[in-house]
Amino acid sequence: MPVKSAIAMNTSEILNQTLAWLYYKDQESPGSMWDISSFLNTLGLKTESQLIGLELAERGYLRTYFRYETRNSFNAAINMSGIQQVAPKEVHALTQVILNTLNSEPEKYHDLSEIPGLESKEWAQLAEFARYLLKQGWIEANSREEKLFVKLTIKGSIYLRNQDTIA
Repeated sequence: MPVKSAIAMNTSEILNQTLAWLYYKDQESPGSMWDISSFLNTLGLKTESQLIGLELAERGYLRTYFRYETRNSFNAAINMSGIQQVAPKEVHALTQVILNTLNSEPEKYHDLSEIPGLESKEWAQLAEFARYLLKQGWIEANSREEKLFVKLTIKGSIYLRNQDTIA
């Protein structure tokens, strides 16, 4: 991704590029926190990491974060809302796969890690995606023996029907 100078970028572009960088890092090491100041340094904005990080957190794009005020650094981990900002097609596709799989047996709880397309995902990625679907109200979740089981809700069924109508 070509990097513009910070002078030519507006706040939205800086936030989106930071989210894209966090998303890329999350693909490398799912669930880890990353110091955004190292990325912002490439834009000449290292001293702004606190402000940018807090703005991302306020917008609801971070799963977790930690501020190191004395070092002017900001460690953060992206959540599904943040990923949806930079990779909406991937989030939409995974949502469709999960909800359609759950819809095949709507009364049953399914092991999230066994749903097609999710077998290779790390636990942190599965948990974050489940959190996103729960927040939308599309699934119910239940954990047993260190596994996460999910079931389609009525709201999830309605969402699927609406998607079929649109398609």
